[in-house]
Amino acid sequence: MRLRLAGLSLVVLGLAAFASSAWAQESGGYVGSDLYRMYCASCHGGGGKGDGPIASSLRYAPPDLTTFQKRNDGKWDAELMGRIIDGRHPVRGHGGADMPVWGDAFKQSREGYSEEKVKARIEALSGYIQDMQAK
Repeated sequence: MRLRLAGLSLVVLGLAAFASSAWAQESGGYVGSDLYRMYCASCHGGGGKGDGPIASSLRYAPPDLTTFQKRNDGKWDAELMGRIIDGRHPVRGHGGADMPVWGDAFKQSREGYSEEKVKARIEALSGYIQDMQAK
């Protein structure tokens, strides 16, 4: 009985998370953590440390995203982060065989192309990465 209740609780929590994410997308917003898990975590890891499950098989080691601000003289540069995600600011490993250019990938999403949607996804993702910066 306890096992069934635990399983049911997990299903309810999963549905609530899905509904929240779906609501955010329908309302024109995007959930940065969802985008991160979908597009970034496999290389950069769940915590952004560059230790994702496929990181060791890449030509270039993914950077620790939690130190982006520290490496930028302690300042968060949302514009630079957006250009890196978008692919307009090339970095080793981005845009080549190791990492897609996410701006292009977002343009080809199943939701259809819209420059506003691409920008909203990049901003949500950038905001999430900003929140994970080492204090």
